[in-house]
Amino acid sequence: MIVYIWGNLTSDNFTPRPGKDTIGRRGQQPGLSASDEIPAGRKAQGIDVDKLKPPLGVIPDDPKQGGIPGHFAIAPVDDKGEVNVKQLEVWAMARGTGQTHEFTQIVLDAVVEPNAKGGSP
Repeated sequence: MIVYIWGNLTSDNFTPRPGKDTIGRRGQQPGLSASDEIPAGRKAQGIDVDKLKPPLGVIPDDPKQGGIPGHFAIAPVDDKGEVNVKQLEVWAMARGTGQTHEFTQIVLDAVVEPNAKGGSP
């Protein structure tokens, strides 16, 4: 399965935002935001989820609980599939430092559709 991270192919864009991506919402787990579609006119990076290595996992939103259909969170998970919030927060703290966190590199290595474009508006 391919999921898309909207925006540019940069380390910062592939690193969760502290205080935003590190907090879950109704029907949505915390983590790096990804979608199964690219909005019209937007650029995105296609990730092959099968190329993600542990501890990273892909967790779909639960629309019955208020999540968005087709939205996913990429996050470090434990052996039960639960988000490891401490690891997620450490990962997010690497954003904007100029350093590429090991989890960011795992996601970058899983890019199979660089600079994909959404359809016509």
